[in-house]
This record gives sequence, C-alpha cells and structure tokens, in this order.
Amino acid sequence: MRVAQLMAVVAAVTMMLGLLRWPSIQWEIARAYVAADVDGRTLLAASFDGLNSYLGHYLGEFVGELCLNAFFVLSARAMWRGRVVLRWIAGLGLLAGILGWIAMWRNVTDAVAPVAALNNVVLPLWMVVFGVSLLMAGRRSVPCV
Repeated sequence: MRVAQLMAVVAAVTMMLGLLRWPSIQWEIARAYVAADVDGRTLLAASFDGLNSYLGHYLGEFVGELCLNAFFVLSARAMWRGRVVLRWIAGLGLLAGILGWIAMWRNVTDAVAPVAALNNVVLPLWMVVFGVSLLMAGRRSVPCV
C-alpha cells in the first residue's frame, strides 16, 4: 500500500498542475494575447498550446491518470486479499483501473474511444463504491467510546 499511496500523491500533484494551469499561466497568456500585435499573438498562441499539451495532456491527463489507475489497481489488489471486503468491490476496482489505463491513451489514438466512454461510466461508479467501502471499513476499525 505504500506504492499505492505514492501513486495517489503523484496523481494528485500532476492532475493539480494540469488543472491549475487554467487560472494561472493560461489566464496570463490569454490576457497578454488581447493586447499583443500579430507577431506577439503567434508567439503567445504557441506558448499557450505548448503549455496546454505539457501541463494538461502529458502531466495532468497521462501521468496523472497512469498513477491514479495504478492506485486503483493496487487498492483493489489489497481489498481482494483482505478479509472483510466483498470480492465484487475489488473486482470493480481492478476493472476501473485497467479501463483507465487503456482510456488514458485517448489523446494519442481514437481507437480507445469506446473504452474511454465505458471508463466514464465505470470510474465514477468505482469511486463511489470505493469511498463508501473505505468509510465502512473505517467505522468497523474505530472503537466506540
């Protein structure tokens, strides 16, 4: 689970960088674009697109989703080996992680579009089930006062 925790932290940081580009660096580039001349706009558009690809697609979506799905798969594995959890919950987590690993290639190829669409259904379902199962497990392990 230490590796799973590391994957969750890396996913959180990279996804945060991907999202925070909008109200920070991309916002400032957009403001400068309005006041720029034609040559300046060309340079700013290239900077905008480059940062969008790097921070958004590569870090936020690709690395972030790679690590997030690794966290899901490792958590599902730990749940499968545990004594308390129902096996279908762990199976759903494994399915969500594997689908997510395939779906993260959606910016590279359209061939994974059906998997990405399925992942858009399975992922939120898994996250709700996973969260509820963690809450339930936490309640069982906390002694009543």
